[in-house]
Amino acid sequence: MARKRKEDTEQTYGLLLDAAEKVFSHRGYAQATFHEIAESAGLTRGAIYWHFEGKYQLLEAVLQRASLPWDRLPERFHYLAEVPTVPQLSKALGDGLNEIINDPRLHRVTLILLHRTELVADNYLVYCRLTGIFNRIKTYVIAALNLRFTEADGTPCREIPRIATAIKALLTGSIYEWLLNQAEIELKYIPATIEALISPLVERNQSVIYHR
Repeated sequence: MARKRKEDTEQTYGLLLDAAEKVFSHRGYAQATFHEIAESAGLTRGAIYWHFEGKYQLLEAVLQRASLPWDRLPERFHYLAEVPTVPQLSKALGDGLNEIINDPRLHRVTLILLHRTELVADNYLVYCRLTGIFNRIKTYVIAALNLRFTEADGTPCREIPRIATAIKALLTGSIYEWLLNQAEIELKYIPATIEALISPLVERNQSVIYHR
């Protein structure tokens, strides 16, 4: 009996997260109500209050459940053999965008983060999640490029942080615009664009050493 009760509780919890994710992504966090979420889940508002003290906790649970592609990016590389080539790096970042677009759950969570939640003090959690994602992309790119390109004296190229910032802006801007107007964004060209941003490191003068 206890096991059955636990399974029922876990199922209810999952249904509430599914419903909240859909309502938040469709209506927006501020406009969503417990009545709508409970109705979408086929449950009562009492079920929500059993698991959550308020809407903010429900949003937190929805965001924590989703594992976005950027969450899996390594922040540093310990061995040169692990460092991706420029095409591999570009493809990995492009694949991350495609994963978000093709996975309904990740698509909804990205909508919540970028469009459906007002960035006000009450939604500090969303601000932290977005900042963490953007910083992780930039850190990953810098870590990879630092081990691929160095100045003649062995120090990292001074251009790398600027290039990493441009790549981060490209990725975040592309997914943001795609969510607004899919017809204007061709995501298949993203890897080539990333390679173009990195190309100055490959093509500039011989003071740069490219570790193949």
